[in-house]
Amino acid sequence: FARGRLGLAMRLGCRLGGARPARLLCARRLSTSGLPSPLPPLPPSQPTAAAGAESALAPAAPGLLGLPSIYLELSKAKLSGLVVMTTGAGHLLAQLPLDPLLLGATLSGTFLCAASANTLNQVIEIPRDARMARTAKRPLPSGRISPAHALAFATTTGGAGVGTLLALTNPTTAALGAATIGLYAGVYTPLKPVTHYNTWVGAVVGAVPPLMGWTAAGGELLSPEAALLSGALFLWQIPHFLALAWMYRADYAAGGYEMLPRRDPTGERTAAVCLEYSCYLTALPFAVWASGLTGCMFAVESLAFNGVMLAAAARFVLAPPNARVQQAQYARRLFFASLGYLPLFFGCLLLHQQSNRHAATEDEEVAAPEAARARLREAGRQYCLHEQLEAPSLCPKGAADEVAAVAHEVAAGAAAGLAGSRQTQPPS
Repeated sequence: FARGRLGLAMRLGCRLGGARPARLLCARRLSTSGLPSPLPPLPPSQPTAAAGAESALAPAAPGLLGLPSIYLELSKAKLSGLVVMTTGAGHLLAQLPLDPLLLGATLSGTFLCAASANTLNQVIEIPRDARMARTAKRPLPSGRISPAHALAFATTTGGAGVGTLLALTNPTTAALGAATIGLYAGVYTPLKPVTHYNTWVGAVVGAVPPLMGWTAAGGELLSPEAALLSGALFLWQIPHFLALAWMYRADYAAGGYEMLPRRDPTGERTAAVCLEYSCYLTALPFAVWASGLTGCMFAVESLAFNGVMLAAAARFVLAPPNARVQQAQYARRLFFASLGYLPLFFGCLLLHQQSNRHAATEDEEVAAPEAARARLREAGRQYCLHEQLEAPSLCPKGAADEVAAVAHEVAAGAAAGLAGSRQTQPPS
């Protein structure tokens, strides 16, 4: 009788408790008591509160009002805006009559091509972006938009961008836009987990947009101006992106990307490359002045913003090896210095550009931009040292002109001496 009462109490306790371990324990106790175990099968598991919370946090399909912001994130709007700025600078460098339709088509087509390339890049890198803290909240890794939707957006923007450039500019510019998409998504992106030279390949891609602005305005693809535009963008990108890669080197390693800082534990090699390309940037305005594309004041004024870049890169180099906090601080300073570099570079370039073959005409539409430049130059002369101190010898332009004159005299004398020595040399 006691054993029967004990078995009944244990069965009731199991049914009231409802916990799986308790039921199993009761079943074992009943089986050892020699009595049958008429316990019913466990009911199917019900969703817990935690599971409900997880399902509530699952990303929902974006509504129509949320799509524009997602599209801007996929396009990397800030980066694409920088691309458009360089395209506009290349367009204005041609000094053609300013056609609003042509300029608008060039800028919008370039933006759409950049948006397509950036979106394709994110579609390919979904698993890697999900492992990086800096990119995990992007639309695709966070699940705010599906890969198929993003791919459709990339296809639409790419086709619209190339089509706009082809219909409203010229085939050369459209081909450059298509090449930008193909190189960025098809070459640069696959190389990122393979070799750290992907940064240099990406710099080649980033040097194309200013050429698109130049060719859209009628400029020749193989010309000194085109070389200047693409060369400036290529050189600028190396310290800019290497500084960024050093700041987020742990994140890039988590994503499996082969960046130079990942194979450079002390940071010495990364900093040295940043300084090297900053020196190339400093020399570029002087080469441009020597080629006759700009006046000497472009080289003089470039010493200001190039000096900031050089100082930031030098501080990065001089940071003690393995001093992570200081190196990250100096890399961040170099990165922010590079952000302000391009607007100053292209602004001074356009301000001091020499009149070219397009501006030689007396067309009023062509003369208007040149007159605006002349007014800006005249305003700048009022702040020149020789205007304030009445000492022409202190004027940078006067000093540069004297240096140029001496250089021309030396070159002419050397050429004359070489020609004379050849004339007096007896025949063999």
